[in-house]
Amino acid sequence: MKLSPDILYWRMKEQLHTVTLQGRNGSDLVLQRPEFYLDRNKVFEKNRVYVCSGDHLPQRPGIGENVCLICLGHHWNLNAYYDRCSVILVEGQWDIFQVFNLVQGIFDRYDRWEEQLWTVLRHGASLSRMLEASRGIFENPLLLMGSDFRYLGVTEEAYLQKELGLRLDTESFDPEKMATFLSLHDISTHVREPLLLELQGRRSLSVNIFDQEEYLGCLTILEGQRPFRDSDSTLAVFLCKLLRQGIQQNPVLASTRSAVRRALRSIIGGQSVDFEYRRALSMENGSHSWVCIRLLPASGKPALPGAYLSASLEEQCPGAMAFEYGDSVAGFLPAAATEQETVEPLLPVLEKLGLLCGISAVFSSLYDANHAWFQASGALENGLSQDKGRGVFYFQDYLLPQLLTGALASRPAWVFYPEGLKRLKAHDEASQVSYLHTLGVYLDNHLSVTKTAAALYLHRSTLLDRLAHITQLLDGDLKDPDFCLTLHILLRAERAQPLPLPRSPSGKG
Repeated sequence: MKLSPDILYWRMKEQLHTVTLQGRNGSDLVLQRPEFYLDRNKVFEKNRVYVCSGDHLPQRPGIGENVCLICLGHHWNLNAYYDRCSVILVEGQWDIFQVFNLVQGIFDRYDRWEEQLWTVLRHGASLSRMLEASRGIFENPLLLMGSDFRYLGVTEEAYLQKELGLRLDTESFDPEKMATFLSLHDISTHVREPLLLELQGRRSLSVNIFDQEEYLGCLTILEGQRPFRDSDSTLAVFLCKLLRQGIQQNPVLASTRSAVRRALRSIIGGQSVDFEYRRALSMENGSHSWVCIRLLPASGKPALPGAYLSASLEEQCPGAMAFEYGDSVAGFLPAAATEQETVEPLLPVLEKLGLLCGISAVFSSLYDANHAWFQASGALENGLSQDKGRGVFYFQDYLLPQLLTGALASRPAWVFYPEGLKRLKAHDEASQVSYLHTLGVYLDNHLSVTKTAAALYLHRSTLLDRLAHITQLLDGDLKDPDFCLTLHILLRAERAQPLPLPRSPSGKG
C-alpha cells in the first residue's frame, strides 16, 4: 500500500520523538517503499521515499513530484529542498539502517491492514470486521451508517452510548429522533469530500459512500482517543472504497433492487438503460402492477434527507422501491386494485413526516416509469395549484387540468389568443366589466343564457346585451363547435396553469 508524508511523520514520531516535518506536507497516498540514498545521485524520482543523511545530499538536485526525504541530521544543504519536497528530519544518534527498517515497518503495518480488508471482502464481506480491522489505523471509534440511517457497524458501542448518548438498537423510524440526529451530525448526503464536523462538542470526520449517484451510507470517525491528522481524511476515503464493495456484496444491503433503483432513476430521467440494469429490471417486472409517487416536504416542515424518507417509505410498504430524485423522492409501490387503495396505508406516515404526495395511475411495466413519473409530478403540480389544503393528489383527479396545461406547451395562454380574444382582453383592461370572464362562464354552462345569468347574478337582458358585444368583438360564430372548443380550451387552460412547486427546504433542485 502506498503512503503519504503525513502518515510516515506521525508513525515515526511515535517511536523517534526527535522528529520534525519540514517543507511540503502531503496526505495523498502516493509514496512507494523507501530506498537508501547513499551516493551523490542528483535526481530524486517522483513518489519515492529516500532515507539519507544530510551531508550526502547534492546542492542542486533534480526533484520529481511527491518526493519525501527522511534525513538523519540537519545540514545547510536542506534549505534547497524545503520548497520542493517533504523532509522528515531525524535528530539524535540514530543509525540509518534502524531508521530505514522503521520506515519499512510502517509500510508493513499498512500493507497488513489492506490485506486484512481484502481478506474480509473475500470471505463474507463483514462490515463490522472491516471496521475492527481499521481501529488500530485510526485509533478512534468508527461507525458505519447505511443509506437508511441505521448503523451497519461500530467499533466501540459502549463509548457511543456513554459519551454521546447514541443508541444503536432502534428498530423503527422516528422523525423526531432523526431531526435531533441531523442537528448533532450536520451531514449532507450529497457531499463527496470528507467532512470535519462537531458532534456534541467532539469533532468527527465523515465520508459519504456512493455507488455512482446512489448514496449507500456514511463512515464516521470520532475524535475520541487522539486528535485527527491530515492523513486521516485520505485513509478514510481509501477505507470507504472497500466498504462500498462490502455493502454491494451484502445480499440485504445491495441486492438487485439497488440496480433496479438505478435503472428507474435513469428511465424517469429519459436516459438509456444498459444491459445489467435491464436484467435487474426484468426480475422485478411482470409480477404485479405499480403506482408511482412523488414526495415533497410541505412548506414549513423540517427537512429530512431523501435517503431517510426513501427508507421510511420502503419500510412501511413492503416491496416498494424509493430513492432521491432532484429535490424530491420518487417511489414505486406494488399496486392494489386502485391507486387510492395502494396509498391508503401510507397516509398516516405521510402526515407524520409532513410530505406532499403526487400519485400516478396504476401501470404494469416498470419500463413505463417515465410516464408514471410524469403523472405523479403532474398530480402534485396541479393539486398544489388548485387544492392547497390537501396533501395527497391523484393524477386521475386532475386529467382536465393536465390536458389543458399540455395544450399550452408550457407557454402563457395569451400566446395562442386569436384576434377576437385579444380584443376582449383589450376591452377588459379599460373596463370594470370583464368580457373574458363572462365568455368563460357562458362556455362553462354550455351556452345556456339562463344558467350563465344565474352564475353571474345578471338579469337575462343584461347578459344578452353583453353577449352581443362579445360576439361582435370576437368576430366569430359561437354556434360553431370548433370555434367554441378553441375558446373554451384557452380560457380554461389559462385558469388552470399550475403554480410553481415549493422548493425543498434543503435548497436543492
